[in-house]
Amino acid sequence: MRFILLLVFAYFLSTAKSYSKLFDAKSFTLKNGLQVVVIENNRAPIITSMIWYDVGSMDEEYGKSGVAHFLEHLMFKGTKKYPGGYFSNFISRNGGTQNAFTSFDYTAYFQTISSDKIEKILELEADRMKNLVLTEGQIESERNVIIEERNQRIDSDPSSMLDEKLRSTLFLNHTYGRPIIGWKHEIEQLKYEDVFNFYKKFYRPSNAKLILSGNINEEKAKKIAKKYFAKIYDSPKSIKRIDLEDPPSNVSVVVTLNNENIKQRIWKRFYKTSSVLDSIKKAIALDIGLKIVAGGNTSILYEKIVKELKLASMIGGYYQGFTKGEGTIYFYAVPNKGIKIETLQSKISEILTVSIKKGIQKENFDLQKKKYKYDAIYQRDSISQPAQILGEALSIGLSLDEIENWNQYLDEISIQDVNNELEEFLKNNNFVTGILGELNE
Repeated sequence: MRFILLLVFAYFLSTAKSYSKLFDAKSFTLKNGLQVVVIENNRAPIITSMIWYDVGSMDEEYGKSGVAHFLEHLMFKGTKKYPGGYFSNFISRNGGTQNAFTSFDYTAYFQTISSDKIEKILELEADRMKNLVLTEGQIESERNVIIEERNQRIDSDPSSMLDEKLRSTLFLNHTYGRPIIGWKHEIEQLKYEDVFNFYKKFYRPSNAKLILSGNINEEKAKKIAKKYFAKIYDSPKSIKRIDLEDPPSNVSVVVTLNNENIKQRIWKRFYKTSSVLDSIKKAIALDIGLKIVAGGNTSILYEKIVKELKLASMIGGYYQGFTKGEGTIYFYAVPNKGIKIETLQSKISEILTVSIKKGIQKENFDLQKKKYKYDAIYQRDSISQPAQILGEALSIGLSLDEIENWNQYLDEISIQDVNNELEEFLKNNNFVTGILGELNE
């Protein structure tokens, strides 16, 4: 979804006679290495502040899965100056919102609040970057919270359990194969030292990016950022992250899951593929192609499988290429009652092969670009979305110039480029198949 948002912004701007920058973002870097990016938008007196740390579950040592997500929770426990609950209460009292999330490649914290409160927000964010206080009691208490979160999100949800099994098989012996939330038995064994050492190693100015989007200009942002973040000392020694070597290939591996909690059969297939870092142009072309063949209820697969053949009630597919390591293509389908999963799978493969070899039709290609254009009308005026898009892109390794000039990449994409990427997709045997429930009813 976030990848699509970036595309739609780009297309909207590419329709102009001359190219303009995607966001017209301003960027500066403090002496301690903190990159600050400012997207000025004065439509409303609010600001979204996002701080992105270049650390995620991919950076965890083997046997200590879940520590990145664990620390994300603990970052709200407070400091010596501002005890636990102060940050959240301040935001609530002032009508703001906040959240945080951990991915394989990064961890992000964000707040949206009135612009007159942004200085306090940055003071609090800088304080917990340097002065987080943790206790053994907090570790134990939050461990129970996270285990319960895992029980609800994964262990009690057969579809999520299947996803977990599929990723661990697809990315065998690779950090992308471990769940972001962590394996339960490893969460239970995490110690205070594991979490606090992780914090001290990765939560540093030189390993972070501050994105400010909304009612603020570069001059004001620079003044506030220097006031609170510049005084945080950071060693010039760079952080060594885990090298993401390509995991081994898998050919036609099938993972099945069947238990009494399953109420709906599901077929899934996960592919390893290239990321946007390998080639921006190819990533865009692949994304457009997959939207046409599998994205939404106007796609080729939906028209054939759901509407015409009535083999499934739901079907779809999408590309996730905003990653430091290999990207992923996801397909899923919910077979109708009485339909064998083997029959459904065979028909999906047949329709994909025939449609792709025939080539994407120009009207579908043009329509998909128009959809990006219309969606962009709303998205470009958003306060929070530019911060989300820029933060994610910078965190996985794209440069600000590459993002700002994204419209040029998009405008260069031809229907032949899309067809070429889909043809390459047909040759991709690096996938695993998942089946939830009985093969046959």
